[in-house]
Amino acid sequence: MRTFVLWARKAKTTANFSLDDLPGSGRMDLVCRCISNALCTSDHLRKDTRIYVILEGPPTPPITLLFDGGLLQQLDFDERSIAQHIQNALRGKTMLGVTVQKKSFERLIQELATTSQLIYLHEKGEDLRLAPFHENTTFLFGDFLGLPAKTELFLERLHAKQISLGPKSLFASHCVTLVHNELDRRYSFK
Repeated sequence: MRTFVLWARKAKTTANFSLDDLPGSGRMDLVCRCISNALCTSDHLRKDTRIYVILEGPPTPPITLLFDGGLLQQLDFDERSIAQHIQNALRGKTMLGVTVQKKSFERLIQELATTSQLIYLHEKGEDLRLAPFHENTTFLFGDFLGLPAKTELFLERLHAKQISLGPKSLFASHCVTLVHNELDRRYSFK
C-alpha cells in the first residue's frame, strides 16, 4: 500500500470555503492537486494508494481527511470536484472511500508507523532513485510552509527516513507524481 500524508498547515477546517477561490481558502487548491495526483491516472484510480490530508487552518484544527483509492468508486481529477468532496465530507455527508477524523499529524504518524515504513520527503535526504522501499510505505510531506523543526525532530525519533526527490524544492503535488513514477517504474513490471 502506498500512503501519502500531506500536512496542510493553512487549509481551512470548515466546509465554508469558496469553490471559486480555492487558493484563498488556505491553499485548498494545493490540497486538491495532491489528492488528484495521488489517486488518479489517465484511465483509472490507484486502488493501492491512499492519501491523508491534515487540515490545520481555522477554525477548528486539526481535521484529518482520508481519501482511500481502494474504496473510492469514482473521483473526478479536477480541483473543483475534489473540493466539493472535501466540503461534503466536512459537512458530515458520507462517501465511500472518504473519511474525516479529529486527529493530529503526530497521532496519525504514530499510528501509521506501526505498520508502514515512514519516508519524509526532504531536499537533504537520500536520493529517491537509490532508496529501498517496503511494500507498505508512507510518504510524509508538507505544503508550501513545510514542516516545523519540532515535527522534524519527532519524525527523526520515529526513524522516518529522509528521501530527496532532487536538488530543488518542488510543489507538493509534483512530489506525489515523482514518487509514483519511481515506484511504478520499479514495481509495475514484476
